[in-house]
Amino acid sequence: MQLRNRVALAPMAGLTDVPFRTLAWRFGAGHMVSEMVASKLELWHTQKSQLRREALPCAAPMAVQIAGNDPLVMAETARRLVDEGTTLIDINFGCPAKKVCRKAAGSALLADLDRVAAIVETVAAAVTVPVTVKTRTGLAPDDRLGVAAARVAAQAGARMLVMHGRSRACKFSGAVRFAPVAEARRALSIPVLVNGDIEDAQSAAQALRNSYADGLMIGRGAIGQPWIFQVLAGGEEPSVAQRLHIMCEHLDHMHKFYGLQQGVRIARKHVQAYLRRLNAAALIADFMRLDTAFSQLTWLGALTESTILEQQTLAVTRPLAVNSHSG
Repeated sequence: MQLRNRVALAPMAGLTDVPFRTLAWRFGAGHMVSEMVASKLELWHTQKSQLRREALPCAAPMAVQIAGNDPLVMAETARRLVDEGTTLIDINFGCPAKKVCRKAAGSALLADLDRVAAIVETVAAAVTVPVTVKTRTGLAPDDRLGVAAARVAAQAGARMLVMHGRSRACKFSGAVRFAPVAEARRALSIPVLVNGDIEDAQSAAQALRNSYADGLMIGRGAIGQPWIFQVLAGGEEPSVAQRLHIMCEHLDHMHKFYGLQQGVRIARKHVQAYLRRLNAAALIADFMRLDTAFSQLTWLGALTESTILEQQTLAVTRPLAVNSHSG
């Protein structure tokens, strides 16, 4: 299977949904994985599960991430996903969230390498599509369980590895460690992507240089700036006005995808992220008070119009100032 390029969007529950992935793909993401789907067959028909595994027609491969600890149940989940059109299965061995780890899933599985091997082997044998894994450096900063898990997963049939450069204990705090990723890259013959604190071209270059990875997976660094994939490919960052137009499009898509009530709630965290990256955090409180889809769209539309007018005014007055100075 050939990916579009070497820069991927990470799966993040509650964030990298269909509206966000639509934008990320348009701006050049080379690979995207859905939000995590729990391997509980009794949840298969819930709205959350259905929305998380909804296909994105424009993107390929259609990759869905699954989590759990029972190899047979996970294999059945994978089979169902493939029957629905999924063309790549990703297995989560990296989530540090308590509600996931309490169920002996996610990064908690790094304490049981035999089960890691059994899960990958059973899932890979159950489907005809590639199986990939996402993991962390270990349970704690000083262990090497992530590299060990990478080895057993590759031997069991994993076709690609993504490693977040932090341990389960670190969650998302502290410096990313690239040495374990580099060690996994030297040990494996399958592609390895590095993940963790990639926010811009400088941090992307540093991650590749220090990890020797084959590519990047960007998680939180893409939230509030889905155009980061375009920038890393050598393109220009959108102007402030263009960013606001993207925000309006994203907001409208969330309302339509989730429905007006749920869409209003979900939109808040994305608009907050956009505003922070625009250095406009002072506006967040105003937006958070809005409780209808109409008011959210109206507020953002007014902000967009005022910004465009301000930029047009600057474009007219700036040449006059230059002429006055040169005269």
